[in-house]
Amino acid sequence: MAVWLPHLALDTLVQTGSAQPGPLIIVEDAARPRVHDGNRAARRAGVRPGMALAEALAVLNAPVVVDYEPETVQQHLQTLSTVLLQFSDHVCPEPGQQRILLETGRSLRLFRGLEALEQRVGDTLRQLGYSPRIGGARTPAMARLLAGLGHPERPRDRDGLRRVLTPLPLAALPLPAADIAALRGIGMTRIGELLRLPRGDLALRYGTRLPRLLDHLLGDVPEAMPRFQPPENPSFQLEFDQEVRSTGALRFPLKRLLLQLEQVLRAWHRGVQGLELQLLHREAETRLNLERSHPGSRAEEWLELWSIRLSRVSLPAPVRGMRLHAARLLPVAGDISGLFGNPGGTRDETGFLTRLRARLGDEAILRFVPTLHPLPEQAQEAWTSEAPPPAAPASATPAQRAAGAALWLHPLQPCPPPGSQAWLGRMEGGWWAGGNDQRRDYALARDHQGRLCWVFQDLRSGQWRLQGFWG
Repeated sequence: MAVWLPHLALDTLVQTGSAQPGPLIIVEDAARPRVHDGNRAARRAGVRPGMALAEALAVLNAPVVVDYEPETVQQHLQTLSTVLLQFSDHVCPEPGQQRILLETGRSLRLFRGLEALEQRVGDTLRQLGYSPRIGGARTPAMARLLAGLGHPERPRDRDGLRRVLTPLPLAALPLPAADIAALRGIGMTRIGELLRLPRGDLALRYGTRLPRLLDHLLGDVPEAMPRFQPPENPSFQLEFDQEVRSTGALRFPLKRLLLQLEQVLRAWHRGVQGLELQLLHREAETRLNLERSHPGSRAEEWLELWSIRLSRVSLPAPVRGMRLHAARLLPVAGDISGLFGNPGGTRDETGFLTRLRARLGDEAILRFVPTLHPLPEQAQEAWTSEAPPPAAPASATPAQRAAGAALWLHPLQPCPPPGSQAWLGRMEGGWWAGGNDQRRDYALARDHQGRLCWVFQDLRSGQWRLQGFWG
C-alpha cells in the first residue's frame, strides 16, 4: 500500500489553525522563488506547483505567502510513519515524494481485507488533519503509481497488474519529461505498448531505468523497502505563522499534537503518565509538566487536563510554537482498543485528583509513602508527584502493623490515663537515632465524647499520650 500526501506542506498549516479561506501559496527556492503548493482558492485561480512566484502573484489577489519548511514536512512524515505502524510492522517513508509505503500482506486478515484496511488508514490520517491518496497493489511500484493517479483498481496478481497498466498513458510513469517525449517521438502513447517490447531492446535504446521500472511494476524484480525505525521517545512540534498571545488560542494546535500522540501510542500499545509541553517564544521557552494517576493515551482526556493547566498560566511572551514530549512510554491496559472494541477501558481517566493536580500544580498535591521508621508518627512521609517515591518495604514494619487506620496527631498530645483500655502491644525502637530510644505500650480507649482513641504509655516517663483517633 502506498499513502501519498500531495499537500503535506499545506496540511502542516492546518495543524496550527493557520489555514486561510482566501488564496494561500507555499513558496520554495529563495534564489528563484516558485510555488511549491497552493490551497484550493489558489488552485482555482490557476496556480500550479512549479509556477514562478511572479506568475502566481499576477493571477492572485493579495494571497498569503508562506515559506516552504522542508524540516517541518520531514518531521510530520516521520510522525505519520510512526502512526501507521498500528496497521503494519513494515513501514517505509519516502520523504522526497511525501509518500509512505506499507507492507500489508500480514495485516489483511486482521483488518478484514484491503478495502477495510485502506478505509482505516485513510480515516486515521484525515482525523489528524491530513489529505491522503491511497493506492494498493501487489508491488510497491504499482501502489505508488495508483496512489498518484487516484486509481480505484487494486490488482493482486501479475495478470491484474498488466491489465491495469495497459490502458494508462505514458505520462503516468515516474520518468523524466525527456524520456516521455522520446517515447512519444516513436509513436508510443500507452504503457501497454511498452510492455510488448523486449526489455533488452528498451535497455539498449533508453538505458536500464525504463526496463527496471517495468519489472518493478509487474513484480518480475523485487524491490527493497527499508524498514522504518521510530524514535524511542516521541516528540511533536508545531511552528506558528503568527504569534499567539493567549493560552486559549493554544487549544486547537495542542489538540492536533495530542491526536498525533494518541495514534503513535496506539501503534506501540503504550500509554503515558506524564507529558511535558514547551511553549516556544522568540528568545526563551516556557516548560509545563502534567502528570496523571495512571498511564493513558486518549487525546480528549489529555486535552481537558491541559486546558485546565493552561488556564492558570500567564504567558511571559507571545508563543511562536509548541513542542510536546513524552519521556516514558508505559504499558497500559484498557486504554488501547482491544480485541472486543473497548477503546476506553473502565478506569476513570480524568478523576478528581488528576483534575486537581492540573489546576493547582503537582507541587500542591502530596501523597504519603511508607518509610522503614518504627515510630508511627514517622512511618510515612509526604512526597510530591514529581519526585519518585522510595521503594516500598517488602513487608510491614511493627509500626505499620500497629498503626491500622488511625489518624495520628503530630506532635503527640498528652492525655489522662484511660479508665479502661484494650491492650494492643508494646513497641520499642529508635535507640540508634541519637537519644530517641522509645518504649511504648499501645492501647485503645474511649474519651468522654465516646471517640475511639489510640493511646500509649511512655514506659520511661510513665506519661500517657494520644497518638490519634482510630478510624
